[in-house]
Amino acid sequence: MGTEFARRADLKSHVGYDDESMADTFATLIENGHPVFIGQQGAIGATSLPHPFNKAHIAAQELFWWSEGREGLALLNALESYCDEHCHSLQMITLEQVEPERMGRLYEKRGYAPLEHSYIKVF
Repeated sequence: MGTEFARRADLKSHVGYDDESMADTFATLIENGHPVFIGQQGAIGATSLPHPFNKAHIAAQELFWWSEGREGLALLNALESYCDEHCHSLQMITLEQVEPERMGRLYEKRGYAPLEHSYIKVF
């Protein structure tokens, strides 16, 4: 599952992909109480921490969301449900290589508002 996401997201051009690193990330997030939901054909995970500009605001930041089947929205629903109980906000991202316009429409339909654009420089 992670390998296909890495291929579609073109991670090789930016940071690469390593199955062991991803497994360690899952374990660390789960061990530290961050929201991670794993389905039959997908997973979604986020960090949840006090916001750096307002420590009273618990902000969740999606780290990964991928589904090779039709459970993607169920995974997002699970994350949103967690955040509704434990956080004040949830920030989702889109990757330029994986249908960003379609994902933007989905997020806006679900009540998200555009916040920022992200850029990467690889050294």
